[in-house]
Amino acid sequence: MDAEHDARWLVQRLREEGDLRPPYRLKRERQWVAEATTLRDDEGRILAYTERRKHLFATEITTVVVDPTHRGKGLSHDLMLAAVSANQDRPLILFTRSKALEKAVARLGFVQRRPPNPLTLLSVGVRALMRCLRMITIGDVRKFWTQFAHLRAFRCWVLSDESAD
Repeated sequence: MDAEHDARWLVQRLREEGDLRPPYRLKRERQWVAEATTLRDDEGRILAYTERRKHLFATEITTVVVDPTHRGKGLSHDLMLAAVSANQDRPLILFTRSKALEKAVARLGFVQRRPPNPLTLLSVGVRALMRCLRMITIGDVRKFWTQFAHLRAFRCWVLSDESAD
């Protein structure tokens, strides 16, 4: 598959999933897809996708999505394993409210706790605020409300040198 097709797949998932970030223009999404960790089928189509964002003292795993037709097959664990293997930086952090994703990352050694540095939490918070402002600006009230309404359900999971095997 080509980058344009992958970016269109990503934009569709971003529009459908309330917990994910808002979509950007295709040019920017092509850039994100090129840098992302993906799992693909034999024909090269994306089955699962995640991005990594560097913060001050950690790297955040973000935009974790499994294609709806392939959910329940253990792909989130395989995706997280690939993302952890591709990452050279520690600690890794992830914010989720998905029980399936929590199980996947717990099996890899992530533990539920605060980010290891207050400046990292501030950096994550600023990025989240910017996403919320974008949602309001582009008129995606449904996505904004979904994220706001479930804010307290999100948990931070950390994989650091101390929590790794």
